[in-house]
Amino acid sequence: MPLSAAFYTHAAAALGYAVFVGLLAFRGARSWLTALLAVAATVTALWSLTWTLADLDLLPMAVPMALAPLRDGSWLAVVLGIFRAADEQNALWRRLAVLTAVAVAVDIAFGAFHLNFGTIGGIQLDSEITRIVVSILGLVLVENLLRNMSIDQFWSTKLLGIGLTAIFVFNLVLRIPQFLTHMPDQDLVAAQPLIFILVLPLFVVTAVRTPLLRLGVHSSRKIVFHTAALVSAGILLQGTAIAAYYIRNYGGSSATILSVLLIFVMLVGLAVAVSSASFRSYAVRFINENFFSYKYDYRVEWQKFIQSLSAWEDGDVPLRVLRTLSELLDSNGGALWSFRESWNQFMPVAKWSFPGELAPIARDAEYLKCFENEDLTYLELQAAESEPGQALWHEMFPAAWLAVPLRYRSSLVGVAVLNRPRVVRPLDWEDRNLIGLVAMQLSAYLVQEETAQALADARQLEEFNKRVAFILHDIKNTIGQLSLIARNAERFGHREEFRKDMVLTIQHSVDQLQELLARLRGEPVADAGAQVSAQGTDICNLIADFALHKRSIGLDIELDLPDAQAFARVPDHAAFLSVLEHVFANAVEASPSGTPVSFRLTRMADHVRIDIADKGAGMTPQFIAQELFRPLRSTKGKGLGIGAYQARETMRRFGGDIEVSSVVGQGTTVSLVLPVSKFEEQRIPA
Repeated sequence: MPLSAAFYTHAAAALGYAVFVGLLAFRGARSWLTALLAVAATVTALWSLTWTLADLDLLPMAVPMALAPLRDGSWLAVVLGIFRAADEQNALWRRLAVLTAVAVAVDIAFGAFHLNFGTIGGIQLDSEITRIVVSILGLVLVENLLRNMSIDQFWSTKLLGIGLTAIFVFNLVLRIPQFLTHMPDQDLVAAQPLIFILVLPLFVVTAVRTPLLRLGVHSSRKIVFHTAALVSAGILLQGTAIAAYYIRNYGGSSATILSVLLIFVMLVGLAVAVSSASFRSYAVRFINENFFSYKYDYRVEWQKFIQSLSAWEDGDVPLRVLRTLSELLDSNGGALWSFRESWNQFMPVAKWSFPGELAPIARDAEYLKCFENEDLTYLELQAAESEPGQALWHEMFPAAWLAVPLRYRSSLVGVAVLNRPRVVRPLDWEDRNLIGLVAMQLSAYLVQEETAQALADARQLEEFNKRVAFILHDIKNTIGQLSLIARNAERFGHREEFRKDMVLTIQHSVDQLQELLARLRGEPVADAGAQVSAQGTDICNLIADFALHKRSIGLDIELDLPDAQAFARVPDHAAFLSVLEHVFANAVEASPSGTPVSFRLTRMADHVRIDIADKGAGMTPQFIAQELFRPLRSTKGKGLGIGAYQARETMRRFGGDIEVSSVVGQGTTVSLVLPVSKFEEQRIPA
């Protein structure tokens, strides 16, 4: 035969309460109150199970009927047990316990033996009246329990009271028609276990909150929120369907129109509620306050905090800080001031859905003095005045809600002012702790951003200073070349070759100075390597031309070049010649009068090596290792100390390097190493 609806509802209740018993047995505290609650849940599960078996004709219906008063009596015992645990010295619970024991015993006796004492005063004395009395007594017990609880105890037991009130009220709804007609309503009978399933989460939360029960279960706030949303939507739609049914059957000629209108009104209302941020805020607040011992799931809040900071990659850090703080506190906007050392005041750095224009705040402003108290986590501007400076902040921003100081190592680095939240919410110690923790982390982000910006500015200035130093060094080299020509003009000015080279040197110096001025102004300079041949630069030919020019102005150079050509990668001829000029000039200055500077070129498999040697005083290994290539270090009276550093940077930019070997009293050899070109790699056999 087909199974009734009552079969499925009782089976679901049996399963739900069996799981609850398992949780109490394995995750609950070992206490007499836990055992009492487990007994009540077990009797409820057995009552539902025996009903399903009776519906299958495996048990007589008298069995679940006999378990019903035991079920109600066990839940009354739970109420009395919590009453006793809350205040054992209170004599009220003892009197209620005696009254309850008598009422439950009479109800069990009437049900088990089918007692009927006839009608007295128009009321038939049978099991129906005793069950109504037990239900009324249950409501009285719950009322006395909640009324005699302290604030903390009320918080942990109020959900149990709500659940048991629902059960006993439904018992009255079920028993009163049956008492009057002696005919049970099968629809209400099938719905009874659904009431027990509906209140089961309330019992679980009570077991989690109550210290003597201490049920160790964890439920995600997100799961609870979405589950509550689905249940609420289901109740709303079911209620709409019932209302539409009654309108359709009893609404007259316009019933169909009214039914359709009602359904669409409820659907539109549901859509508006789901899409409303304020409605979601109300729901989240209700769930946090009533279903969890702590308002916040800190793991989830911290994850949301990090995700919010990372979500706005395109925006600047101050705006991300402001949006993160606003969204965490359910505010729709605000403003942020950050301290700027260069301005010596708090500058407005971010604004999001905040009315009005923002002005800087002086460092010594009167309304900032309240934040000198490091225990002040936030200033609630809409509350009664309790902190100095609160009235000033409220006067400046009458529509704002909170002023949150951002501190870094006890120093105030910023202030955030937030708009009112979507839902009015009282702030307690949990909010204070969360705001303090988040504000401390956001302060670190602001300081980090300021430090990074200062570092970037310093690096930019350093790059500019280095460029200027390089330009000054090139100018010094050019001046040195012109000075050398001026000195040698007296000795060799009568020679035609010298005059021609002098004109070329002066023209080259003019071109070089103009190029340096263009670089200093930031103007684009033609790529010196654009004309470089695809096969590379013939270093032998370049060194030979360099030596010929120096000899023409009276300088002595010894050359040791290979017979064959040697092609190297030199992307910028002018820069390489500047390096060559620097090394040669230093060798000339170090060499004794009349001593030549020698050039020796060696072609290797993967590089070309140019050795420039002098017979000067030499350098110590310590000086080479610690001072030679450091910028702004010079042993010359008029030197800038940038030439060797610039030369090495240039060679490394080419893919090569500079090597130095020196012996005190014997001289120094500087080696310029350049990578060979691809053309040269093909010419040299492996």
